[in-house]
Amino acid sequence: MERFTDLVFLAQVALLFGTLSWWLSPWRHPGRVMLAMTGWVALLGLLSLEGFFADFGSLPPRIVAALLVPLVLGFFWLRSDGMRELLARTPLQWPIYLQSFRIVMEVILWLLYLQHRVPAIMTFEGRNADILVGLSAIPLAYVCLVRKLWSPRVAFWWNLGGILILLNVVVHAQLSTPSPLRVFVTDPPVTFIAYWPYILLPGFLVPLAWLGHAASLIQLTRART
Repeated sequence: MERFTDLVFLAQVALLFGTLSWWLSPWRHPGRVMLAMTGWVALLGLLSLEGFFADFGSLPPRIVAALLVPLVLGFFWLRSDGMRELLARTPLQWPIYLQSFRIVMEVILWLLYLQHRVPAIMTFEGRNADILVGLSAIPLAYVCLVRKLWSPRVAFWWNLGGILILLNVVVHAQLSTPSPLRVFVTDPPVTFIAYWPYILLPGFLVPLAWLGHAASLIQLTRART
């Protein structure tokens, strides 16, 4: 069962990786971006297998770098002229549809909890409400941006809510690691994100979710002007 869970997680990452490659194909330099992303994933894998992120005693915690590097670079990337053109050609509902991947991720976290690899605080049985974002993504985007039965402002505020809900998950995860910043004593502690393949959760999936919200907010703001 543990191996099955790991394979489902990797399959989700591969599917999202392929989706990004397809979406970027009309862009000016899709090959360079996908090469950079591939290199980043490979680096995360190598460092996690070497135990680099498992040193929770350092300050700041090394795991934070796995999250911040792609997030900061991604925000600068979204502000580039080429990305602005691509977002202008992208249907408004697509970045919101993307957030539905969080349903699968929450099921994976729940399975990890049943396997005693993740504490309850990281699941929808604890303090993680992220599954609500995933479940509402497709219906909300369809109603607001396809059928236009609701104002696009609802989608705008939904994105802000999704950002805050994910921030809550990230903060609880960090405060549950066996680091000097630990606040929540859980059994087990949150250490799974330091190892392969789950290093891709903070290093790829969390930045992808936040950048998806940012892309949608950029689109919705431009649509109003």
